[in-house]
Amino acid sequence: MLHLIGHEFAEDQVSIVCKHVTDGAPVVEVAHDLDRVVQVLCARFDHGVDDAHVVHLHHLVSVLEPLGLPAIDPGQLAQLGEGGWLVKDMPPEEEDE
Repeated sequence: MLHLIGHEFAEDQVSIVCKHVTDGAPVVEVAHDLDRVVQVLCARFDHGVDDAHVVHLHHLVSVLEPLGLPAIDPGQLAQLGEGGWLVKDMPPEEEDE
């Protein structure tokens, strides 16, 4: 079991990481979806489908542990600001029309 963001996860838990983080960009947002998927993102806001990599969460431990992340419950995200990590509720998903 992995112990991250105040929760336990299976070693093979699926997570999503943007390619910019895997290329070395700093992590500025970590989201914990209601379905327990962890998303790890950089500061860019123009992410497309091709920018996301699906990986097992254990591959991101070396990236996440040094960040000093607070507990992030399902449905919340943490954003890095000038004063450190700020945890807030995720905005509701927009429904496709």
